[in-house]
Amino acid sequence: MFSLRTASGTVLIAPSEPDDTGAVRYTLTGAVKGCMHAVATHNPSDWHEFNAIRVSLGAANHMEEMPAELPRVHNGRRCYHGSIVRLATDAEPVWRPGGLGLRDTDDRDAPPRTGQTLENIMRACADDYAARPDFSRLLATAKARETPKLRKWLADMIPDAERDMRRCQAEAEAHRRRARQVTAAWWQAARWCAAEPAPLLALALAATRGSLADQVRHLPLWAEIADESAQFYRRLLEHYRAEEAGLRQHRHPSRPAVAAATP
Repeated sequence: MFSLRTASGTVLIAPSEPDDTGAVRYTLTGAVKGCMHAVATHNPSDWHEFNAIRVSLGAANHMEEMPAELPRVHNGRRCYHGSIVRLATDAEPVWRPGGLGLRDTDDRDAPPRTGQTLENIMRACADDYAARPDFSRLLATAKARETPKLRKWLADMIPDAERDMRRCQAEAEAHRRRARQVTAAWWQAARWCAAEPAPLLALALAATRGSLADQVRHLPLWAEIADESAQFYRRLLEHYRAEEAGLRQHRHPSRPAVAAATP
């Protein structure tokens, strides 16, 4: 057990031994009552990198189980949920919010003082978890537990990204092809109008909404936007494939130089 001084008072924090998933339960008493969990997990930006710790209020994984004993600050009337992630770096740990931030059970943001108190406790629990002598084993446990699920998600996401990339490429080419056709039609109408002016031809040549001139101006822009979207999905696809390739390699993660963080 260890204690932590916070803006809301002193909190006593008692860690359990890791469960089968590698999660450690931290029971809180004193200025804050309830519990939070810390568990090794994948990097939220690079799924094949297992160098992170997720600390969550209540349940170890609120996406899979109902939180129990959500933390309540002393004299407070509301309980809070949320998570934070700690990533390993060569110098200082990088912290990220694990979702929408710390919110109460009525889905309202935690007041600043309460939020600071809970975040400081979460960081302290992450530090304690990262300092465990069996931390490398917990990272290996996380990789074995999460890899099948992550690979299944990627198996669905990779084809979607491929389809989106090809769709955007086809849209860009269609816009360019249509732009060439409309430009040729505009010049033909211009030649006819020069030879024999007519109101309808003049209307087609004017830059009114939906006219030939309007399409000549906008179709190349639409093609450029579609190209940019195709490039976005291409980069996303390359990232997904790299993650999938990394997950296929069954390396055991080594203990990071500084500790890990959570999504």
